[in-house]
Amino acid sequence: MKRFIIFALAVIISSALYASNSLADRDATPEERAMVVEALSAEGCTEVGEVELDGDYFEAEDVKCVGSGKKYEVHLDKDMNIIKKFEDD
Repeated sequence: MKRFIIFALAVIISSALYASNSLADRDATPEERAMVVEALSAEGCTEVGEVELDGDYFEAEDVKCVGSGKKYEVHLDKDMNIIKKFEDD
C-alpha cells in the first residue's frame, strides 16, 4: 500500500509540473495580441512580430519603434505596461 501511495504522489506531482510548464509559454490570443499592439502603438512602435504569453508577462518580438530604426523585444505586464525593452538580435 505504501508503494502505491508513493507512486500516486509521484504521478500527481509530475502531472502538475508538466501542466504548469505547458501553460507558461503560449501564443497570445488574437484579443491579447490586439491589446499588446495597441499598447506598443501608443509608445510609438509601428511594427510588432510574434507575441507570446510567457508566464506572467507578454513577450513581443521584432518590435520596430519610430526614430530608432532598430528592432526590440518588449515585455509587457498583463496591464499592458512595458516592463522591459531590449534590442532584438
